[in-house]
Amino acid sequence: MLVLKKNIYEISQTTHPENISNQGLNPYDFIFHSLMTDREIFFGLKQLPESEANERLKTLFPHASLFGNVSLLNDFSRKIFEGLLDRNIWHSLNAYHLTYLFDSLHGTYEDYSYSDTQQRIGIFPELEGAAIDFDVFLESYFFGTPFLMDAERFNNMDPEEKKNLNLTDPCLFGVINNLIPSEEETKLQTTSETPYF
Repeated sequence: MLVLKKNIYEISQTTHPENISNQGLNPYDFIFHSLMTDREIFFGLKQLPESEANERLKTLFPHASLFGNVSLLNDFSRKIFEGLLDRNIWHSLNAYHLTYLFDSLHGTYEDYSYSDTQQRIGIFPELEGAAIDFDVFLESYFFGTPFLMDAERFNNMDPEEKKNLNLTDPCLFGVINNLIPSEEETKLQTTSETPYF
């Protein structure tokens, strides 16, 4: 199970009248659909010459492709998808994983947004063709998006400012500066403790 800001495995049955955006969008299904689509994308990319595959990767995963090639991002995709499906243990995502997941979800959001009503209903029937507010989804389920920060801005902050802004993920420097993750940074951290109260 993936640890996000809110538990995607326990859907609230109550809705707040001011919170009408994304009404009916199941966050687990949104993430599942995105990652399942990515499995098909990577299968296709592996059939292409390496240079062409890496060029397409830049369009499909504009942020994650800055630190990873097809092989690495395919590995990220597989690990996050397996973590989503594993109902026995909680999997925490670092800044590298969240960057990849952001690109994946944004791609699904764009595909959905540019589809006609019938195609939209085919993708997420529960939305009945209504728009997805991606910003509201991010605010609800992501702890933040510091991985999208400009490298110059981040690198010029003093340590106290980073601490005050909660920019403490040890992988954040690597993501923002487009560094290839180490083997340890590609792994999902696991715990059997429930992170939600």
